[in-house]
Amino acid sequence: MRNVPEAIRGDPESVEHYVDRLGTVAQCLASECDAPELWYALCGSPDENPVVRWNFWIQEFPRRMEQLEHDELIAEVKVFIEEAQSLQGNAVRQNEAVLQGRLGELLFHSGQAHAAIEPFQRALGLCRSGSDLDGEVTYLSDILEVHRFLGRHADAVGIAQELVQLYDRSGQHSGSFSRAAERLTHGEPLCRVVCVRDDDEFEVEDVQNVADGRYEFHFRRNRIALQKSAVLVEQGNALASNAQYAEALDKYREASDVDAYDPNPVYQSACCLLDLGSFRQAKEAFEEVERLAPGWFRCRSDAWIADGLAAGTVSEEQYQLLRLLEDGQPTPKQALKKVQQGIERSPDFAPFYLVLGNLRCDRNENEQAIAAYRTGLELVAEPDLETRLLCALAAMLLPEQPERRSLLQRAIGLKGNLVAIATARLMALQDEG
Repeated sequence: MRNVPEAIRGDPESVEHYVDRLGTVAQCLASECDAPELWYALCGSPDENPVVRWNFWIQEFPRRMEQLEHDELIAEVKVFIEEAQSLQGNAVRQNEAVLQGRLGELLFHSGQAHAAIEPFQRALGLCRSGSDLDGEVTYLSDILEVHRFLGRHADAVGIAQELVQLYDRSGQHSGSFSRAAERLTHGEPLCRVVCVRDDDEFEVEDVQNVADGRYEFHFRRNRIALQKSAVLVEQGNALASNAQYAEALDKYREASDVDAYDPNPVYQSACCLLDLGSFRQAKEAFEEVERLAPGWFRCRSDAWIADGLAAGTVSEEQYQLLRLLEDGQPTPKQALKKVQQGIERSPDFAPFYLVLGNLRCDRNENEQAIAAYRTGLELVAEPDLETRLLCALAAMLLPEQPERRSLLQRAIGLKGNLVAIATARLMALQDEG
């Protein structure tokens, strides 16, 4: 296979295509079929060629990070960097930049943010020396995230502005970095909701008109989640789904040790504590989520539930049924029967009426849905749930109805559910248009 066919040897372009395709086949055999012999024949074995050794390590990098081999990977890449620094050549410098970037990534995502800045800066310097624009953007963006994580807002603003200038010089659109610099300058909120439409992301306040199409809302924090923490949370969730709550809590605590700013392990811990019957501890955990990321998912109404369980104003039967209806995925027919039974036993429990209204709405039973939402609003005593009920009821009314406008304004003015508030803003904007 390494012998170029005689029929194309006189055509340099055909030879180049042949060699490119041969390299692709060799790489595929090596990485997908555990058959690296052709690759070794073309490039040399890892023992003979350090670049081959580095490339194989880089290919295995994502999988090993998922397996939480951060310490081993850090030790290995430091050896590779020393090896690269002893060699000459443009290809070696390009590989060194990648290795430095991987070291920064490993340090950052294992919770060593301060230590990550130096290798990211070295990778950036190597890319600048090699006129690698994509590399410059990548590592400047990494440095920006480290500064955001560490709360170094002035440094982060400077990096964001540098990225804007870099994009402007290259003729590319720099809007996302301009917006980031503006947010950082004025004070980035700990937690907010953004609007996504057709893969374009907008701040809810920046949406000027509501066009046709699907809109989604996503949570954004002032710090990215660290990869090691996220994997530990996933492991904890798998344990919790099998009712291994104590083991799950250990994983969540380990995740919080890696990333003390991430609300997700604390939120998942709170849910585990509810299942263990530790209601006061669950309430404290939900309150900690609110401190880390105000309005994160349903931490506000969850804290209210936990407080009610601890005080005896919410029964375990009510909580278990509500959890089944929201997370247990019963069929719509089963859910309707269960929530009706729940309301018969607990006619003053407001969360059941939101579930009932949603089920009625899905069945196009609009009058019954409206009645359920109205009853829920008469009973509700918690802003997160109230904003969801207000939006649900407003969505059932015609835009020209004054009550709809009043409901939306009430929702916007509450310190409630962030997604419901964002939904209310867009609904009000749509009505104005």
